[in-house]
Amino acid sequence: MKIGEFAAACGLPISMLRYYDSCELLKPVYVDRFTGYRYYSESQIAVCRRIDELKEAGFSLAEIKHIISGKLTEKEIQVIFDEKKNQLNEVIRSLDTLRKKFSGGTFMTTEKIEPLRENICLPFENDEKVIGRWEILGEYNNRMEFDLDNKLPQSDIGNKNREIYFLPDGERYWCYSWTNGKLLINDGESSYVNEYSVERQSKGLYMFINLKSYDYLHSGRTTLLVLRQLDKKSYNADEIARKDNIDMPFADDKNVIGKWKAVGFVQSKEDFSPANEATDIFYFKEIEFLPDGECVSVYGDEVISSRNMQEWTNGYVLRKWNKTACAYEIKNIGGTDYLFIEWKSGDYRWGGFETDYYVFEKMD
Repeated sequence: MKIGEFAAACGLPISMLRYYDSCELLKPVYVDRFTGYRYYSESQIAVCRRIDELKEAGFSLAEIKHIISGKLTEKEIQVIFDEKKNQLNEVIRSLDTLRKKFSGGTFMTTEKIEPLRENICLPFENDEKVIGRWEILGEYNNRMEFDLDNKLPQSDIGNKNREIYFLPDGERYWCYSWTNGKLLINDGESSYVNEYSVERQSKGLYMFINLKSYDYLHSGRTTLLVLRQLDKKSYNADEIARKDNIDMPFADDKNVIGKWKAVGFVQSKEDFSPANEATDIFYFKEIEFLPDGECVSVYGDEVISSRNMQEWTNGYVLRKWNKTACAYEIKNIGGTDYLFIEWKSGDYRWGGFETDYYVFEKMD
């Protein structure tokens, strides 16, 4: 179900669902990385109803997120309800009803979408007419739904205007590459080949892509992504990337000197809790801040130490190889200092998304 359909089924405004997503209270089962579409499963309607009932009973969103995390035992959930009963005697009946609803937690079962991994390492064949910048007009069930005179409203396309560049020689940027008749997408989880055709109509050149997005992963049915060409310029990946000011003079910060190891990766600083430190093997593993602006980082199996590649100054790690200035902040949480560093990946540089954060703890 798209976000509009799901909002109607739950009796909530779309803005509330987007807020639930941003605070990771109720996340869609799938988000199309370039159109911004959010998709929900029918099973999540029950979760949404439980959230509303918990709110009416006086629970905060932070408490609700903890309760429906799926990490608590039934006994632990009972303790939380007993504590709330002591605080809010006037809602004892409501709490008893909700307690029964939470027994077993079967409503927390959500649909799992398996990634698709098609071979996108195809030989390049040129198609000169598609080179340039294209505007995404919308995603449709079929060609009959597309009306040249009625562009989909912005809210149906995502939070931002989306564009796709077809670079010369099929050059890859972000999740896109291409060859004649095919748009190739690799979003880090799935990789898939999407066939396209091009038509000239009264308002310009249009591309019709048989897109293997959520509907295909869910039911094997492609949807129709429609693009309109904005220009025929030969761009390159570096030219279209988002860039920060990395020409900052060095300013010292004694507090950051030393070696830090990754303990978390979050969408926002507020999402991190020491109690939920991840045990994952992170891509950005370590960073050591040395005097006079030198720093050494470990990304995967690669160690970057050259000042030609990166430096630091008070408040920023300056990644010269991709022209990003990643702000950092030290926050003391529960008596321990944690270092938060912006992670400006391809989603930030080409997708227009906000930055994520790696969280580090100082090593002894």
